[in-house]
Amino acid sequence: MSFPISEQPLHPSARQLSFYLVFILCVFPVWSIPIFSWLFVLYELKGGGLWNLSWHGKALFTYALAEVLFSIYHYNLRTFVDGPCPIPPGNLEELILAFKRITQTGLADLPEDGNDEETLDVSRPGSPAVTIERLSPTDPRAVDFQNQFRNWFGGVPWSQIRRKEMCTWLYWSLFYAHMPDFDKIPPARLKVLLDCLDMVEKRTGTTIPDGSNPRAHPRLLTLDPVGIWWRPLIYYLLVALSDFLIKQLLIRVGGMTLGTRHGLDYLVRVPPMWNACKDPTPIVFAYGLGLGLLQYSTIICSFLTHLPDRPLFVLLQPHISQQIFHPRFLAPKNRKETTAIMRQLLIDFGWVPNPADVRKGETDDPKPRGITLASHSNGSYVHAWFLKDAPDLVSRSLFIDPVTFCGWEGDLCLKFLYNRATTGLQLIMNYFVSTEMGIANLLQRQFDWTANTLFFEEIPHSRNPSRNKFIMANDDVVLCAQRIKRYLVSHGVRKGLYYNSEGQHGLALVPGTEGFNEIMAWLKESEQY
Repeated sequence: MSFPISEQPLHPSARQLSFYLVFILCVFPVWSIPIFSWLFVLYELKGGGLWNLSWHGKALFTYALAEVLFSIYHYNLRTFVDGPCPIPPGNLEELILAFKRITQTGLADLPEDGNDEETLDVSRPGSPAVTIERLSPTDPRAVDFQNQFRNWFGGVPWSQIRRKEMCTWLYWSLFYAHMPDFDKIPPARLKVLLDCLDMVEKRTGTTIPDGSNPRAHPRLLTLDPVGIWWRPLIYYLLVALSDFLIKQLLIRVGGMTLGTRHGLDYLVRVPPMWNACKDPTPIVFAYGLGLGLLQYSTIICSFLTHLPDRPLFVLLQPHISQQIFHPRFLAPKNRKETTAIMRQLLIDFGWVPNPADVRKGETDDPKPRGITLASHSNGSYVHAWFLKDAPDLVSRSLFIDPVTFCGWEGDLCLKFLYNRATTGLQLIMNYFVSTEMGIANLLQRQFDWTANTLFFEEIPHSRNPSRNKFIMANDDVVLCAQRIKRYLVSHGVRKGLYYNSEGQHGLALVPGTEGFNEIMAWLKESEQY
């Protein structure tokens, strides 16, 4: 007897040899530095032989003591991060609309390689405004939704999820808080909760059984304990040094300027003879998680050398770049702050039209045509903020390995934050990226899923391949590229999608690869409006 895919248990993979090699050669040497520093300092202090050490020994003791003090500082920061979620509940109407939009996704009978003829807004082709009706539990659309939604419950078979756990997850997703007892939930919130539960039951074609099943404990991203592995002082010092050196290289050799506006840091280069009304649009680049400029220096330099005739703006994000000494390391700008500051910056640069000039009736002169917004991975969340709050600023959009699509399905959360690493690459992503304090703080305490989720109909001119380009790789270890490809293609994206069937996350940023050539060719092509 065959079971639907949503009932098949997800068996954990066995750890591969690469996992142990990476742990022994990369992770353990870095992770163990604070431990050995503590042991060395305690041994010398207890033995009383500190003053008998050679100058080499005293230098080593000084360094070890610095590591000990930093580990205490790191622990205090971790305690702060592991506190309550600071994000207040969002706009309730927006939350309900977003949740309704999630349950609508995949309901329409759209071919995976076809086109979506229906629209929510004639000016923005998008996903169909279908009525949410109860499906049969064996309907392929219901089974597919069950299979993806169970990711939020650890991947247990759908039939094992009970009402208490489902309501707990729904309450968190709506109000960013732990669910109290039912009789203590305010009536307005209770109604919203039950309405969302009804949508889930209709969409899955099932009735969630009463009771509780601890094995199906939900993943409450901003409430669960934050997963942080410590790092030594020397690690952060090297990251800070590399960031400083690359900034100097980009300033002195690349002709860029370092600026700050209301706590938002950036690098910018403007060619001297560039004209905002006639020449190619400026590139604004939002990078992803990792090591910031150290990790993205190659693609930034490629922008500078391959596209010397147009401005380049790089949004610096210390909270996802492991810049622990930066004053905003644990205080990232949110959606409203970022878009408001960026809008004014772009107006001041003269890259986008000034609304004040339009109100004055100064409409005869040519106006700037906006920006080309490029983003990679986590940077696509910033990209989503722009398209939601300031779509008038964006003329063209370049999404590289975007994580902003289909985030509601739970693949990204499960793979990047909750899965047990089994390969060397997964362990590198786990230790050097997802469990770093600033990144963990952003993803597990500052994450606003409604702000970070981009639906197809929110992309202006979404099917115009000259206005929107999507670069993806099949073997992406961070996101489920196949699902995002299916989502985009079913809504009519064809020529605007480059999909590398053998590529990995970030490969398109490497010069000489097909994805890189695709990016540069698209940026250089004639801009058609």
